[in-house]
Amino acid sequence: MPTAAEFTLTAPPSSAVVEQQLAKIRTRAVATRNKRILRRAKSEAVLADILPAELQDGYSYHVISHGDIDALSYLAHCVKTWPFDYVFVSTWCMAMADVDQLIGWLTSGRIGELDFCCGEIFPTQYPDETDKLFQLEAQGEPVRVKIARNHAKIMLAINEDQGVYLAFESSANVNTNPRIEQTTITRDRDLVAFYRDFYDGIQTTYKNPHAPRYAS
Repeated sequence: MPTAAEFTLTAPPSSAVVEQQLAKIRTRAVATRNKRILRRAKSEAVLADILPAELQDGYSYHVISHGDIDALSYLAHCVKTWPFDYVFVSTWCMAMADVDQLIGWLTSGRIGELDFCCGEIFPTQYPDETDKLFQLEAQGEPVRVKIARNHAKIMLAINEDQGVYLAFESSANVNTNPRIEQTTITRDRDLVAFYRDFYDGIQTTYKNPHAPRYAS
């Protein structure tokens, strides 16, 4: 038979208690976001120790990590040395902090044009990030977005005036996950052209809902 203790009723929490609980949730969310920013700053500091500021033409740099370095940190390392006319990002997923970082470089002039190819899950699992990029594209900003059955993690960065052509090949998505990841950065014009030509031929499977509709 159930004991009396199992039937003990608890009065509903007061409005003050509910507000305290909500405040804790909000604080936890803020702390999580700050932790993410701090983690990226730490990973960029690690890369500054193990990679030269200026990657040499014709060389490949191979890095393996314990999952504490995301793909975008490698681009951040290189943006400090060179501005880029064009950056391409192929990723399965990407959080809003990553989108904001890339758009920040675009706004500040460190990147001239942004080109994305995201996985087919992106519009449904990352709707806010997708919508932000689509709105920028529709407004005429130098942002292009494709959605495809894409799981490759590739970034390209080009500075034509200085002859800098970088290809980032990684197991990591733009955002970090706590797994061992490997990344290779190669400064090679032909390799960049190889990937860019391939992705230029990919057609999007998801139309930009903010794009103007023209009568036929």
